[in-house]
Amino acid sequence: HDFNNLMTAIAGNLSLAKEGTQPGGRYLEAAERALRRSKDLTRQLLTFAKGGQPRKETVELSPLIQESCSFALQGSNVQSDLQLAQELWPASVDAGQIGQVISNLVINAAQAMPQGGKVRIVATNLTVDRDAPSLLEPGRYVELSFEDHGQGIDADDRKRIFDPYFTTKPGGNGLGLATAYSIVRRHGGDITVESELGKGTTFRVYLPASDAPVEPRQAPVELDPPSGAGRVLVMDDEAMIRELARAIVDRLGYEAVLAVDGDDAVERFKNAWEAGDPFDAVVLDLTVPGGTGGKEAVSRMRAIQPDLRAIVSSGYSDDPVLADYREHGFDGAVAKPYTVKEFGSALHHLLDDRVG
Repeated sequence: HDFNNLMTAIAGNLSLAKEGTQPGGRYLEAAERALRRSKDLTRQLLTFAKGGQPRKETVELSPLIQESCSFALQGSNVQSDLQLAQELWPASVDAGQIGQVISNLVINAAQAMPQGGKVRIVATNLTVDRDAPSLLEPGRYVELSFEDHGQGIDADDRKRIFDPYFTTKPGGNGLGLATAYSIVRRHGGDITVESELGKGTTFRVYLPASDAPVEPRQAPVELDPPSGAGRVLVMDDEAMIRELARAIVDRLGYEAVLAVDGDDAVERFKNAWEAGDPFDAVVLDLTVPGGTGGKEAVSRMRAIQPDLRAIVSSGYSDDPVLADYREHGFDGAVAKPYTVKEFGSALHHLLDDRVG
């Protein structure tokens, strides 16, 4: 149901943009917003269904909380009351996944107050002692609480609140809290719920703090078409993805050669190597249903050319291979769905680094 609504928004706005009777920019922007929401929904489904390892980095949580909260409450009649500790400890987290947790919990709080109100979000430092009555291991944590003033949740429903597809909300899909629980537990943290009927609900999230220095955010890379000629081998089992990749690679000034699966890619790679005209880079889809995927293909390619330049691509954005791509024979990674800038940035970084 949710996807059908999003696809309707995308299709409708694109058709309006194609009419050409008025400037189509605002329709394209609306379609892009719907696409971003569909990407978020896809991540929820894939994170819950397949799991996967977080791609962790040391992060300042306050800006992430502010940004995720602002996005989640955009257009709603609910306001936020942020109370974030001044010296909040950083945490080693997957910023995208934890941002998803924060958004899900804020949206859940807003939905509990259909007449409007405030969701109170508190972030504090917490030290768990060895003798503390807690499921958490002893150590330092950041505690995030999300408090609403809705109708509350009865005791029976609280027991099932993190179960997949369980929901008490009309039109709800029961994935938001299940996904949040799954993500937090994979980070070595915990999530709890307290509620009183007629007074409201508070969710608490505990994330392990980090002693490592905060990693600076990378500024977006301005992509200029690389100078010179070269060829990039792109393997994907979906024809429309292959054609999209061809258009992006061509736009960057390179020539794309397409392969339908791992066996096809290895054969084309081997033939080019033996002909003395090796590929400058390869982009390999990780999963090919019923066929050879990127992980096996890159291993066979490296047996031919050890200094191969390889990027792994996958629709499973939380797949362990994407999180630790170097451990699996790749030099870079790009998650689907991707934009021209995201795909181009991965390819540009790879080729630029190798040249340097």
